[in-house]
Amino acid sequence: MGKVKLHHPKKTAARDTDEYVFSQLIPYIGNKRKLLDIINNAIEKTGVKNGTFVDLFSGSTVVARFAKQLGFRVLSNDWEPYSEQIAIGTVVLNEVPSFSKLGGCENVFKMLNNATPIEGYVTKHLCPSDDENIDHEVDRLFYMRKNGMKIDAMRELIAEWENQNKITKKEFAYIMAAFVYSASYVSNTSGVFKGFHRGWGGSNGTAQYRICSDIELNPPQIINNGKENISTRRDAGKLVHSLCDELDGIPDIVYLDPPYNQHPYGSNYHVLNTITLWDSPDFPEKITEGTKSAIRVDWRTERKSAYNSKRKAAEEFQELIDNISAKYILTSYSTEGNIPLETMMGILGSKGSMQIEKREYVRYRVSPTRPSKKPRNVEFVVITDTSGSPASKKEIDNIVADIRRIDSEIPETQDSLPKGQTTIDMYPGEVKNVSDKSKTKKKSRVYKCSICGLSGHNSRTCPSSWNSKEAVPLQSKMPHYGEFIGE
Repeated sequence: MGKVKLHHPKKTAARDTDEYVFSQLIPYIGNKRKLLDIINNAIEKTGVKNGTFVDLFSGSTVVARFAKQLGFRVLSNDWEPYSEQIAIGTVVLNEVPSFSKLGGCENVFKMLNNATPIEGYVTKHLCPSDDENIDHEVDRLFYMRKNGMKIDAMRELIAEWENQNKITKKEFAYIMAAFVYSASYVSNTSGVFKGFHRGWGGSNGTAQYRICSDIELNPPQIINNGKENISTRRDAGKLVHSLCDELDGIPDIVYLDPPYNQHPYGSNYHVLNTITLWDSPDFPEKITEGTKSAIRVDWRTERKSAYNSKRKAAEEFQELIDNISAKYILTSYSTEGNIPLETMMGILGSKGSMQIEKREYVRYRVSPTRPSKKPRNVEFVVITDTSGSPASKKEIDNIVADIRRIDSEIPETQDSLPKGQTTIDMYPGEVKNVSDKSKTKKKSRVYKCSICGLSGHNSRTCPSSWNSKEAVPLQSKMPHYGEFIGE
């Protein structure tokens, strides 16, 4: 398929790139967009080309897309409904659907974007009654009312097409891949839907450029790898038993990126599931005790993952590895994960010989301006060759010691990026290391835009780089609030 571009701080922003791998990626905790370099290194170390690649916890689909563009036949799996539709719409499809009953793809997106706003479920349950006069006691602020009404209008139109058999399942997924991204883009959140900002855009209003813009759907990018790609929505532990049947043979690479911590994706992204399923979960229209974030309850029963529990994660992972049949297993994980390093490496080492790719990485933060005691961790990919001899205790101990050494060298007082790393979600302002807290006064950080040199925003949110359609400088109109409203 040719050389694949890895992350670039300015050219792979999901909102303004036409790169297949990066276009319209939802802001996802654990998203591997900025770690594709070490994933690519891990794939290269297997020596496998144009084989079969299984992304068992697909999430935003960035790794599945990456593997597809490398030329692999891809099976993308995830338990969340929104992820399944993204995968069908971007990974399974090798060409843009015809939409023959609706006059073609261009006409479909034109009709959706021109749909007359209506007051439906999203408007009533997830938006304020008045965008400029907010009642923080009763209003949910996931979306501005104007965007909530457009979401309702577009989603109802899609449902109408479904009911009238005017779109196929793949055409539906292609639309939803665009819809889920756009709904994430204009949300009044910092990436997850367990809470929303008190006011539009958070404490400094740097997110107003997207939150206050008008929602718009654009056709997702598609590439043709000439292969029959697959999307499934199954429990990973059960799916591994039938991978050989799904792919008509042992997969070359199984990529694992299990949940790291206690935060379940079903609750973090419940709004995206609601928009996808369009099943109107029963919640009061206004905030009542226990319903502030209107989180669906089905994640507790249908989609609760053992990986979100420190007590259960290791046992679940052990069972998963025991039942995987694959030539290579690539496992992404972090020093912040629920499974202890020694335990994880022991499990993987029992399956075959191991190599590791690793580097420091900026931890997820609700806001780029919110300091973190330890802003970086160590992300790594373990390459397990199942044809090799199981790793010895000494080899496992050496790998663990190496990761812990790197992690221990990360200063707790530093709140800056690793050397040579620049990302679009971090301010480029200088941050001084503080080696002796007792002798050095804490200095306030100064953030300046790398484009215009002014403070108050970054290069991503710089007004000079806004699309003219979205250039709505609302800082003078909207109040700034510092509180993030959670569960």
